Amino acid sequence: MSDEIEKLKKENEKLKKELNYLKQIKEALDKTTIISKTDTKGIITDANEMFEKISGYSKEELIGKPHNIVRHPLMPKSVFKKMWDTIKKGKIFRGVIRNRKKDGGDYYVMANIVPIKDEDGNINEYIAIRQDITKRMQYQKEKEEFANILIEYFLKQIKNPVSSIITSSKDIESYIDEKTDIDKIRNRNRIILKNAYLLEKNYKVLHTVSLFNRNKNKLKVNIEPVQITKIIQALFKKYYKLYNKKMNFKIYNKNIIINTDKKLFYVMLEILYVDALIESENEITLMLYKENAQPKIEIRYKGKTPKETKVFDFFHQLSKKESNSIDMYLLQKITNLLEYNLKIENGKENRIIISLNTLPPRKLLN
Repeated sequence: MSDEIEKLKKENEKLKKELNYLKQIKEALDKTTIISKTDTKGIITDANEMFEKISGYSKEELIGKPHNIVRHPLMPKSVFKKMWDTIKKGKIFRGVIRNRKKDGGDYYVMANIVPIKDEDGNINEYIAIRQDITKRMQYQKEKEEFANILIEYFLKQIKNPVSSIITSSKDIESYIDEKTDIDKIRNRNRIILKNAYLLEKNYKVLHTVSLFNRNKNKLKVNIEPVQITKIIQALFKKYYKLYNKKMNFKIYNKNIIINTDKKLFYVMLEILYVDALIESENEITLMLYKENAQPKIEIRYKGKTPKETKVFDFFHQLSKKESNSIDMYLLQKITNLLEYNLKIENGKENRIIISLNTLPPRKLLN
């Protein structure tokens, strides 16, 4: 008799532990997932707090109503047919469902709908366990829009330079036939070069932005010592003959060396300098100096420049369809990655100031 009592005690302890474990699982699920129960006809019999919170309906408003109270009108009927066909067979349905809130807004869930059976295998009810994936779906949508903006940007930026290159090339051919003086041919060739360099810059922008978008924060960088003066000299040699504008360079510290990714640094500086060069009225000044031991690059010019920092915001671009601001978006990405501070000041003379670090962020060295 005592053995049986001891056995019952042990079984009772085991049941208590299992009940406690199940209770904790239920609490964890209630806090992290959207849960509801329905009868076999799809009428809601229970709903947890997470369901109330995301749908905007109270528990009292949900219970007794068909589950399609939160169905979004744009959800294909075929999805729900497949769902009912699956769960009526006693199988678990899993899929992405777009729902509608009480206020008309929408949200996305990864739904797992599980049939609950009695001892004889008959389905008594269904329990739906759902994860909120709204942010993930929004990111996917933004990513798709991002790709469209990149295509739009490239098509827009490629059209005029290509037309100019073709026209100038034809002009050179006609000048040669007419034995025109060499200066006229040289000027036309400069136009070709200028537009070819613009195409090259736009290609770099598109390529680099796509790398950032594809790899997110896992973009591979090659850290090496870079002498800034050499980058500035390369830009000067490339562009000084192509624009009929005065280009000033004031290098107060010739031997400034920073440890950075050379390609990203060049792309960043080329975007800033060329865009300022194009928008300047007749003169542009690039300065390299140190302020409190921190290297700084400053570009000064009179002309058009962004009047708000929102041009750096991709989501602002999406809402305004400002595909011509991809350059600025990329600048923000590069400066954030390298932890540089980029500041734009408007006035009679526009100032673009980049505060650099001599050492790269630790995250790039791992």
